[in-house]
Amino acid sequence: MKMDRRFNTWAALWVGFLILLLVAEGIGWQIHLNRLAAQFKVAQARLNTDRVAALAKQQENEFAQDAGVERGYQSDLTNQAWLSGSLARERHQAEWNRRLAHEPDLARTLLETNLLVMAKLGQDPTLAAQSALEKVAYLSAPPGSRVEVDADGDGFRVRVAFMMSRLSQNEAGAVTKYHSAAGLRTEIQELSAQVLRDLYDYCGSRGITSISVTCDHTLRQAVVPANATDDERTLLLERVPPVPARLYRVSLDQLQARAIADWRRVTLSHVTKLYQVEYDGLKTLTIAHDPFSQEDAHDAAGPLEF
Repeated sequence: MKMDRRFNTWAALWVGFLILLLVAEGIGWQIHLNRLAAQFKVAQARLNTDRVAALAKQQENEFAQDAGVERGYQSDLTNQAWLSGSLARERHQAEWNRRLAHEPDLARTLLETNLLVMAKLGQDPTLAAQSALEKVAYLSAPPGSRVEVDADGDGFRVRVAFMMSRLSQNEAGAVTKYHSAAGLRTEIQELSAQVLRDLYDYCGSRGITSISVTCDHTLRQAVVPANATDDERTLLLERVPPVPARLYRVSLDQLQARAIADWRRVTLSHVTKLYQVEYDGLKTLTIAHDPFSQEDAHDAAGPLEF
């Protein structure tokens, strides 16, 4: 019995000790949590203060910006050059002059970058004349063009053949948006003048004696008898594959080119009055419905014709 009492006493002491430890640990955690809560409140208050200050600063900047815009607007209302439009015209002319001078800072697109490259090549004295002329001609001609530069006396003869579809919509493949050869010829004349103008603008300083420009188009070159039936005509066209072929060729020599002082400002209609027509395939061209051309509106593969 005495042993049982001693055991119970020790057990009670140990239980009491454990309870005290648990209570102490709980008090410690409570103190830690209270400290964290106090730190969180301080941090939250600091964040709120910073947020309020940031919003006030942003609002102050917006008010200052609005006030600046208002002052500028009020100033414009008293600016006669601004009200009359003369200031806008002056700025437009200044920018246009910079673009005509091909300032690098204004180059934003691939086309503008290519223009700068062509101008640089045309003025580079370290390049051989023929090599530089070929590079400039390729850059200034429509994409995919065929270019040849040959020696001609003391200068060079430049020949360029381009696909009409590269400069005009709905002309790819053996199709055309025109119903008559006359309408097709009018656009080809303008496109040829455009290509000539670009070529002379960037190649004229390289001693060119003449430039010829040939407009090619995908065609089905078949001889169809006048009395052929529709079925016979369809059969003939089916047997003839489409090929790239020349439609129109014009040229402009050095003497005629000298009549134009500024190639960047000359109109296309003026260029068409100066060039010589060397070939006009539109005289024998027949525009008719082609049941096969609509299936694949792409230009035929093959070398372009001069």
